[in-house]
Amino acid sequence: MYELIKSSLSAYAFVAAFSGLWCFLAIVGTFKNTKNIESKKIKTVLRFGISGVLVCFWIWFFIYVNLFPISLAYYEYSRNSVEEKIGVINSIEQDGKDRINLIIDNTEYTMVYSSLNSDDIISRDIDEGDTVKIEFGVKSKYIFDICELNISP
Repeated sequence: MYELIKSSLSAYAFVAAFSGLWCFLAIVGTFKNTKNIESKKIKTVLRFGISGVLVCFWIWFFIYVNLFPISLAYYEYSRNSVEEKIGVINSIEQDGKDRINLIIDNTEYTMVYSSLNSDDIISRDIDEGDTVKIEFGVKSKYIFDICELNISP
């Protein structure tokens, strides 16, 4: 699981840096293209309005939504800041290409997923209603280890 988290962190960091570069180029282009506008107020509003929207969107989507949670999970995993819990899976939802959201006892946890990894237990053994034991990050709620418990009534 450590390698999946590490590769996911690297991918999100690359995407954030690459998209940040494109955002910067769009802002520079906006500043260059507004040189010809005569009104100083309109020029200022256009420059800072477009720049502000682009920067806020970039920070919200690429940093807050994607990069921050996986970097927090990587930090917790490397510092061994984990908890264990036994619970019943209420639902399993695929979130994008590399994350699965598991709702266990009405608490949402996230798991990094790889369809290329044939040893991944979530893709072949665990279904809704199963009792599982998980190790997860305290703050990030990322699952680091999961195993099915066979509890007979």
